[in-house]
Amino acid sequence: MLSSMLYRDAVREVWKVEGEKAIDGLNGLLTNDLSGPEPGSVIPCLALTPRGRPLVDLRVWKRIPQAGPLLLDLSTAGSEPLREHLGRYLPPRFARIVPLEEAGILRILGPRASSVLTEVLGGGFDPPPTDRFSELEIDSEHVLVAGRPETEGGGWEILALHGADRVQSALDAAVQASGGDSISDESWETIRIERGIPRYGVDYGLENHPQETGLTGRTVSFEKGCYTGQEVVARIHYRGRVNRRLVGLSGDGRDRPGNGATRGGTGRSVVDVGRGRSDDRGPDLALYVDVKFYPPGLYFPVRPGSFALRSIVRPTNAVRSRPRAFERS
Repeated sequence: MLSSMLYRDAVREVWKVEGEKAIDGLNGLLTNDLSGPEPGSVIPCLALTPRGRPLVDLRVWKRIPQAGPLLLDLSTAGSEPLREHLGRYLPPRFARIVPLEEAGILRILGPRASSVLTEVLGGGFDPPPTDRFSELEIDSEHVLVAGRPETEGGGWEILALHGADRVQSALDAAVQASGGDSISDESWETIRIERGIPRYGVDYGLENHPQETGLTGRTVSFEKGCYTGQEVVARIHYRGRVNRRLVGLSGDGRDRPGNGATRGGTGRSVVDVGRGRSDDRGPDLALYVDVKFYPPGLYFPVRPGSFALRSIVRPTNAVRSRPRAFERS
């Protein structure tokens, strides 16, 4: 493993939200509570259709008013649907969305990620807690620096408001000097899947309920007021369940199950493969399984090779799935 790795996220974009009532306006459209967290918080959310299906995943960077407007970073795959959604439901007198063409999201990962970032910042870096950010400068460019959750492998995320190319060059030089390197989109896909970071438009989308993704523990507040799609999400949470769950599949064989794979002699289709990689370490997949048949952590018999399910995320709100116990075969 490299001592440090730099990746510029090619599938996320950054918007600013101007307006005195931006928080109030967005709070009625996004799944998480924006009014409770203090300024300096990074708040992961989903935007849902009226039927409770994800339009896009996004994060709100809540700044103090003196520092500037709210910032959103979101999956490019859902940017147009979100633009239409906000145009329909967010009154212009509340807030106005402005895409930032020169902004970007960069990630520093690896054992020396913190020391690389400290060096670029000129020393004296006081790391913010997880899900909090600090506003700093890298090579005279204004940036927001946030710690990544340990559940996603740790490291640092840098939101460059302007001049993302310049910030990337400064970070790349420091990473190279530490014995690290910048990584490709393909390498990040491998890391993302191994660390259990679902990607909108690849691992989940409009065909899913939020509870199927396992993201509700971080992205959904069940205490806040109304938002678009809330009724469906709350009904599943309090009174129902989902039949599928996004999980990871790892194994010691090269052959992997395809869509429609069944368990034993039941004839029941339990696998819907989303995305994966296969190399000398064996395949890793992001996929959906029937949670009544395969609760995460159970053995998944596939021949040739042996595979085991693992949660692709670590939700705090567990889905009630009436799991069964299966013997290894």
